[in-house]
Amino acid sequence: MARRFIGWVAVVSLLFLAACTPPPFRASEAPHPSPGPTQGVSPQPTRAETPPTPAAKPTLPPSPKPTEAQTAVGIGMILQNPEAFRDASVRIQGHGLIMATVPLCPGHVGLDTRQQFVDAEGQKIVAITHGAPSEEMLYDAEKMRLFEGYIRIFQGIIGCPGSTREETVPYFEITAVKKAP
Repeated sequence: MARRFIGWVAVVSLLFLAACTPPPFRASEAPHPSPGPTQGVSPQPTRAETPPTPAAKPTLPPSPKPTEAQTAVGIGMILQNPEAFRDASVRIQGHGLIMATVPLCPGHVGLDTRQQFVDAEGQKIVAITHGAPSEEMLYDAEKMRLFEGYIRIFQGIIGCPGSTREETVPYFEITAVKKAP
């Protein structure tokens, strides 16, 4: 008796699922617009709709490489109006990166703001590199270099568990280092 009941429930479930599933879309069955008020005009042919693709993670479009004609900007200019420089390719003349020596707290969230770039005037901005910074990126008070990269703006939660805060932080994404002219 129990087996019959389980079999009956399975059959009813399959029938219910089949009734709820929409029929497959065929391009040949695509609706065509009616002529409407302009009679005698042939309707425009319609394209077959393509099914939507699954949502992908949003990615930033590749930024163009800085050109040789581009002039260097200062951190002061950037910090006065970071939105004007958002995702812009820039060159900043400076001394390099000051690295953090104290480790982050366990469970830290958001942008690590401990690594700072120091420009020619001694002003600082949060900076990141892709991978470990090379020796030529590290701070040198005696050597002036030209750093190329992009100005990005982080907006979100930063901090250690129990002391997080919402912040907007402009930062310099360093992509290359050259000798200063």
